[in-house]
Amino acid sequence: MSEANYSVTETADHLPHFVTKPPNFAAGQGCRYCNVGYVLLGLMIERATGSSYRDYVRASVFEPAGMQRAGFFRMDVVEPDVAEGVEAMLDPHGRVAGWRRNIYSYPPIGTPDGGAYVTVRDLSAFHRALVGGKLLGAELTAAALLPHALHSRRSGFTHMMGFGLEFKVSDGGRMRFYQKDGDNVGTSALLRHYPDHDLTLAMLGVGEQAIWEPVAVFDDAIPSI
Repeated sequence: MSEANYSVTETADHLPHFVTKPPNFAAGQGCRYCNVGYVLLGLMIERATGSSYRDYVRASVFEPAGMQRAGFFRMDVVEPDVAEGVEAMLDPHGRVAGWRRNIYSYPPIGTPDGGAYVTVRDLSAFHRALVGGKLLGAELTAAALLPHALHSRRSGFTHMMGFGLEFKVSDGGRMRFYQKDGDNVGTSALLRHYPDHDLTLAMLGVGEQAIWEPVAVFDDAIPSI
């Protein structure tokens, strides 16, 4: 990326960063998480609707889901009640010597590959709206809540990918949970649902590693069925 991050404000601004990169594999021949896929989907939304990606998501996701505090806020503008992403700066002995903000790690406003601001209540509202059929029709809702591609196999379970969600499936074929998580400089987030228990976990943290220890404790407390 040769230009300043503050110049990347629209979906199409991402195209020069990957448009000449060859594919990792032929279509249908593999599975790999990549933010580029979300950028391309965002461009498709803009082309199909004639609206900006952010306006479309506000009108078609945030509002019908009742995500009252969600928004695409600029990092270079002060927004009331919005937490800033920060990371600890460590000295040679591993002790916290100071803190740095993450304002130079991202474009100044969110695009389809990330950058929306939400509360944990918003995340819970999104999940209720999705499973309740408020965002998609019945067929697409069912498809969104099922795994569709193998990502990797590990001891005791399989990591599957869906249409945005990720799935942990036991070797016996039972779904442990589905989720969407994220972490990067200054922030970490998780929305996870355990179908066998009808239990949803929404967690946000300031710091790239902030939430993963409590998430592991929570997961250990949920019995397998």
